Order: sequence, then structure tokens, then C-alpha cells
Amino acid sequence: YEQKTRTALIRLLSAAGIDASVPEAQVCCGQAALHAGRSAEAIRLSEHNRHALRDFERLLVLASGCLGALQDQIGIPVIDAGVFLAQHAGKLRFQSAAGLRVAVHTPCSAAFNGGQAAVLELLDLIPDLEVYALADAGCCGAAGLHQIARPGRADLLRAPVLEAVETLRVDVLLSANIGCRLHLANGTSVPVRHPL
Repeated sequence: YEQKTRTALIRLLSAAGIDASVPEAQVCCGQAALHAGRSAEAIRLSEHNRHALRDFERLLVLASGCLGALQDQIGIPVIDAGVFLAQHAGKLRFQSAAGLRVAVHTPCSAAFNGGQAAVLELLDLIPDLEVYALADAGCCGAAGLHQIARPGRADLLRAPVLEAVETLRVDVLLSANIGCRLHLANGTSVPVRHPL
């Protein structure tokens, strides 16, 4: 599900003159296991990642919901990928978006780590891109495993976000958290993608 996003991140980093690779041995951060009450599994995944990532100087994270878990786990600096790219934005040049209209959803997790401001800063560099930052409607309903455990309530929480997307008549909905993207995509025909 994240392959295209990882490929886009590698391309952007390369364009900024930064060498990066995707660690083959990494696994899930364990956040989903933790939400499900399986703390032993979350600890096992954390220990695996600490070992798999020990030779890297930093880890860039694409899913805002995983950031907090990884920051506490692996013993190297963990940075939101959008924040890191925004710090190197002066080295990036973008082609015209030819009037593409995008709505930007703020995941709860991105609101707390500074990732959303970085995403908007990066999107602002793209010529001819119409960007609409959605107003904060609270949680979109994904909330860890909430969309699975309480689907009816999750759908109600998602409704204001999707109504705003319909009203704006955008071409793409952007969200920096994998859980939010999956949940939002299940309720709209508008393509839902990671901002990168």
C-alpha cells in the first residue's frame, strides 16, 4: 500500500541530494498491536526494528501515526518525512501541477508533530497547484483501530471530512497517515494519497 509513497520519498530525497534507502528488515512499528492491546507483540516488533535500523543515522517516517511509537523505540533520530523535506525544500524544484485541486486532511497525529505545516509548505512550492487545507473537524474516525472496532461511529466521524471534500470538488484528497487514508478512501470516490 505504501510502495508508491516510499518511491516518491526516495525521488524527492534524491532530488535534494540526499542518499536514502528503505531498510529491508524493518517491520511494522507496532502501533496497531498496541491499539489492539497486544503489548508483547508491540515490544517484539520494536526490538526487531531497533536491531534492523541500528546502522542508520536517522529514520524518516511517512505515517504520522507511527512517528510517536518509533521515536520512543529505536535509538536513532526519527523524523517526519515531510518535516525533513521541508528543511531541504530550497533544493527542490517542482513542475506545474496544471491546476490540480487538492484537499489536505490533517491527521490528529500530524497536528501534534509539526508535519502538517511542513506538508503545506512543500505543497506551496508546486506551481499551479490549488491547495485547500480542510478545517479541523476533529478525528476522521480512523483513530488507531477505531475504524475496525467501531465502524458505525467511525463513519459518522468521517462524514464531515468527506462532505468538505465534496463541497470543494477537488481532484485528490491528501492525508499523511495511513490509517486515515484507508478510512477516508473507503468513503469516497476521490483518490486519497499521501502528500508526498
